[in-house]
Amino acid sequence: MINILKISVLLFLPFYSFAQKIDQLNQNSQNSKELQIIDSLLLKNSSDPNLYLKQGIVHEKRFEYAKALKSFEKAYQLDSAQTAILNELSETNSNLGNYRQALPYYKKIFDLDTLNTVNAIRLSRAFFNIRNYQEPFLILFNAYQRDSSNVYVNKLLAFSAMRTGNDSLAIELYKRVIPQNPTDLNNYINLASLYQMQNMYDQAVETLENGILAFPEETLLLNRLGDLHYSKRIYKKAIAQYEKLIATGDSLPGVIKNLGISHYYEKEFKKGIELLEKSLTLVPNDPVAGLFIGLCYKNLKDNDQSLAYLNFAAKIGIPSYMSDIYNQLGNIYTEKKAYGKSVEFLKKAYQLDSTKVDILFKIANNYDLWLPKDKSQAIKYYNAYLKSDKEKNDYHRQMTKYALERKQKIRK
Repeated sequence: MINILKISVLLFLPFYSFAQKIDQLNQNSQNSKELQIIDSLLLKNSSDPNLYLKQGIVHEKRFEYAKALKSFEKAYQLDSAQTAILNELSETNSNLGNYRQALPYYKKIFDLDTLNTVNAIRLSRAFFNIRNYQEPFLILFNAYQRDSSNVYVNKLLAFSAMRTGNDSLAIELYKRVIPQNPTDLNNYINLASLYQMQNMYDQAVETLENGILAFPEETLLLNRLGDLHYSKRIYKKAIAQYEKLIATGDSLPGVIKNLGISHYYEKEFKKGIELLEKSLTLVPNDPVAGLFIGLCYKNLKDNDQSLAYLNFAAKIGIPSYMSDIYNQLGNIYTEKKAYGKSVEFLKKAYQLDSTKVDILFKIANNYDLWLPKDKSQAIKYYNAYLKSDKEKNDYHRQMTKYALERKQKIRK
């Protein structure tokens, strides 16, 4: 009996798929016929806005939004007050992503009936699309005063309140909205963010935990809760959340690094090294990961490994451009005849990048020509330059010749 039923279902599936295709063909054929009829009517009466409106609606059914928009714009030119045309223009522009072009039509609809909640919602969402939150806050607040029981109005008002600095109102609204609609993920995230901004740690944790009850494997909530505990140095709780997050398959380098650092602070150094080395393979030039691996090895009394990682972290922790900045500062102070200051910055530049050996020459030259009390320093830095690994080119050959000559003169 079961086998017969399976065969029946399998036989029916191709027929069902075929029937769907027939329905689509019939619909497309019907739309094409409608367009042909409308086109023929427009030849006789090209000033009827309703014909263009119907033409646009047919194009819209076929998801031909660009064509639909042209039809609605023609209808609007002929009748700029008809609500149906304004509705289609606003929605079609929005569907095309033309949010700024859609906004005037939403405004016009709203102005026709400012007490209409649907119009208020649509206009507010249109403002959100262009990242304008102040105007929708006022519109939604008026709608809220008329009816404070509308969950969707309350949610939108909470969002606009959050974006306009009305945090207390936003918190109260989100607290009311979440129990009414507990399966909206964004409400938990936004309320937790508001609590964090107000330094209300316990309330933020409670909100995220309630969100996790509704969405047990939601990576965004697990990550946020882990980061919240981590920021407060509550590493055991951070570890619990990060491990749940990684168990879902999320292995972002930042999560792994924070988990490794948390294990370091919990004195679980081998686990910390394992995670931090994994993080470092994903982001090879991360000085923070290198630093904490070095610290883990230090606590495990492996000084060689510790030094290797700490030196690595120190080297990559300083931006490469800092040497160039100090070098240029040294040059400018030389031009300003502030030679002591120039030497100070040139030494910093060389410390940050010892491959730039011409800096040694500049330091020596400053001591030689402008700081006569420090002639021994001039010889020291000329020698350092002469012994350095230089490129074999005319520039360095000339400077080498000059350095040797100056050394001879100083010694005489």
